[in-house]
Amino acid sequence: MVVPSGVERVAGEPVALASPFEVAEALGLPKPTPEQAAVVAAPTAPALVVAGAGAGKTETMAARVVYLVANGFVTPDRVLGLTFTRKAARQLSDRVRLRLRRLGGSSLLDRLDPSGERRAAVLTTEPVILTYHAYAGRLVGEHGLRLPVEPGVRLLTETAAWQLAHRVVSTWAEDIDTDKVPATVTGYLLALAGELGEHLVEPTSLRKHAEWLCTTVENAPRTARQRDGLPESLKAVVNAQRLRVNLLPLLEAYQARKRREAAMDFADQMSLAARLASEHPEVVRGERERYGAVLLDEYQDTGHAQRVLLRSLFGRGEPMPVTSVGDPAQAIYGWRGASAANLPRFVHDFPPAKKYGLLTSFRNPPEVLALANAVSAPLRAMGLDVDELRARDGAGPGDVRVALFEDIRRELDWVADTVAAQWEAHLDTSDEPPTAAVLVRRRSDMANIAAALRERGLPVEVVGLGGLLDEPEVRDLTSALRVLVDPLAGTAAARLLTGSRWRVAAYDLAALWTRARDLAGAPTR
Repeated sequence: MVVPSGVERVAGEPVALASPFEVAEALGLPKPTPEQAAVVAAPTAPALVVAGAGAGKTETMAARVVYLVANGFVTPDRVLGLTFTRKAARQLSDRVRLRLRRLGGSSLLDRLDPSGERRAAVLTTEPVILTYHAYAGRLVGEHGLRLPVEPGVRLLTETAAWQLAHRVVSTWAEDIDTDKVPATVTGYLLALAGELGEHLVEPTSLRKHAEWLCTTVENAPRTARQRDGLPESLKAVVNAQRLRVNLLPLLEAYQARKRREAAMDFADQMSLAARLASEHPEVVRGERERYGAVLLDEYQDTGHAQRVLLRSLFGRGEPMPVTSVGDPAQAIYGWRGASAANLPRFVHDFPPAKKYGLLTSFRNPPEVLALANAVSAPLRAMGLDVDELRARDGAGPGDVRVALFEDIRRELDWVADTVAAQWEAHLDTSDEPPTAAVLVRRRSDMANIAAALRERGLPVEVVGLGGLLDEPEVRDLTSALRVLVDPLAGTAAARLLTGSRWRVAAYDLAALWTRARDLAGAPTR
């Protein structure tokens, strides 16, 4: 739909478009900042939005959808929103739907669309907001026969994929020239399969590259001080490449096993979707007809296969409103093949894209942002394409403290005492109890911090799988499951026997162990 900037026609009469400020006022929402308004009212063309931490990107994306719907650029059911996690997709979906419900009940649509068609669309249709992998799975489910992929193929969870790969490894009869145990080899196999799928690389290409690299390293001219053999660092590179090549027969068997069981993993799902988008123009036509506006959240964490998928679907042909939001300083998935370089590449993949910035942080005081900008300064000096964050108007002062202690016990006590003092100071200031968060770099620190906070009478919730597994009741449960699967799991059995349920003393366990050795006829020491 091509509409002159700032004006549209209803029944032949020109009607001014509602500005982002008018839409926010009609919905009873806070007035957007000028930089937010620029994103919300961007032309119906690709837009790259670099949004800093706490800059209100979710609110801005929701406002962008409402603006496009209110002004008749697109109906709600033709809006596609993609993000990484189910939690983020749910949050974005809830916010967009809430704003659209407010729009449907506002008087703004009476002026913009007297016919009532726009209000009917708002009240009867909803946007499509999914994770990137869920959207790829939908494409494979609808068009998989073009590859071909049989309908009804099931998606393996990480646990199911590991179990399937482990069965392949543990039953492998040929030599793979490694001293690693099957569980370790299984991890290597899954990592290799995932990397090949995420980067759309065929095993034959991997083999050729590995052979070339090994030959190049081994035949490179030696330096004057170099001994006959390769340095240990280069040996590790060569050994890693050869292990990858040795794993290729296992990879082929793993892929065959998945085909036999009509299953695929997440990497398969994304690579197949990328193939559909890049090799089948009819798939592209169908998706562009289905959707008129696209939101891409956390674009700095997309991988190569996702980039190929999205570029093939929405970056070719007539420009459409594709709004990509991300921050290269918050890229966290490089370990799984994601690349923050996809963010600056967006302007080339989706021409003619225009770049916008959201750099006003709403959640942080000036002191915290000054520290954050100082920490990120070396990255900007190296060419990171993001400006400094700034505080919102009227932001209150912050309290930044840095502490260094002689031992971990004193550090834990200081953290717990500081949080407890803040808790007590804010306990009676509102009807809801105060909340605080302690962020850690290592999961192994979670249990000790939680214990120190509980010692001071604070209610504690451990977020994250690593911390959850350290909770006593969860440890008891996992120990019981391990014993059920492996009766020889001695550590798990000892935890259960000495725990609160049976309370067998350590002295009695030692006596039972001695008696068991006697019954088994084990030699005495």
